[in-house]
Amino acid sequence: MTEHLTTTRATADTNVAAAVQEADEAAALAAALEERVRNGDDTVTPEQIANARELGNFAQLRADATRRRAEDAKCDARLADLAQLKADIDAHTETTDTDQLVDNLFNALLAYTQHFDAHNARVIQWRTRMTELGVPHLQDPRQVTADHGHLGINGRDLYVGNTVYATLNHVANLPYHIEQLRAGAKHLAAHHSGPRHEQAQAYAQERVDKVKASARTGVRTRKDQSA
Repeated sequence: MTEHLTTTRATADTNVAAAVQEADEAAALAAALEERVRNGDDTVTPEQIANARELGNFAQLRADATRRRAEDAKCDARLADLAQLKADIDAHTETTDTDQLVDNLFNALLAYTQHFDAHNARVIQWRTRMTELGVPHLQDPRQVTADHGHLGINGRDLYVGNTVYATLNHVANLPYHIEQLRAGAKHLAAHHSGPRHEQAQAYAQERVDKVKASARTGVRTRKDQSA
């Protein structure tokens, strides 16, 4: 609600209240004169009562007119506000912004998928080469030896010195990653300022760090495993 509409309504209500009070006072005057006659007051003339009634009727007509003008003024002010609101909405378009955001999201998901597809392809290729070269199957990366180039195989894991490489089911992990990032973004957007902003930042960063840690499980070191 704009200041113009608020002021218009307040002014209209004040004018109506004043007109109604004037009509009530005029009606009360006529009623008082009539009551004086009933009580035996001979000084009250028919003309006085007629004038008082006429004044009361006129005051009531003025009150009615004031009320109608007030309603018209409120209606006009509201319509003006609605017209301004529509103009503001019509002038604002999110098409370009939202289109770009969707494009950014698609490109990010594409890069995410391509990254893990490429990672998995490399790991599979390396496992094939290790198998062809007779690299042994081991239970722990600490068992790699120089005789086999410090390489080893354990299921889908490849041991390369202190580093473990594994394929990742990124399709299955994607909903979890998106949900974690969405939760962080939603919380931060809800508290983008104010006393809880720092807490929201910390919460959002925690979600981001969890996703990063999950995405890094395809490549981890012996130190990562012991931790």
